[in-house]
Amino acid sequence: MNIIVAYDSIYGNTAKVAAAIATALEPDNSVRLVSVQQARQTDLGTADLLIVGSPTRGFRPTPQISDLVAGLTPRSGGTAVAVFDTRIEPGAVRSGALRWVVEVGGYAGSRMDEMLRGRGYVRKSDIAGFLVAGMRGPLKPGEIDRAADWARSLV
Repeated sequence: MNIIVAYDSIYGNTAKVAAAIATALEPDNSVRLVSVQQARQTDLGTADLLIVGSPTRGFRPTPQISDLVAGLTPRSGGTAVAVFDTRIEPGAVRSGALRWVVEVGGYAGSRMDEMLRGRGYVRKSDIAGFLVAGMRGPLKPGEIDRAADWARSLV
């Protein structure tokens, strides 16, 4: 299977998750791991499975990932897509009011999924959210293994 993993990362956490996903899929597939900057020069339409990841920034993906997804050619054949994000657990937010805003506002994954499905892509699995310990990380223990497991479940 031809798989492209496209991601953006601010503090390196999403890049680590993307790399774990690509590594888990490489033994039996043709996998390209591309940053959002590299993805602009990559024909993403050649993928049998497109995996897109972003950190959650203000309840949304980064502007660069949003622009990338918005620029994708709509798919009539229903190309498979999977999305993931990195996020802080709502329980880690101390303020009750802010925690409620996080729960209501959502995460980057749901926004990316909505945008991709609107362009004719078909979601391959549930949206994956990988946890960071704080705004800058690091990733919580076990998240890299969980990312690899999620990746293997896609194929």
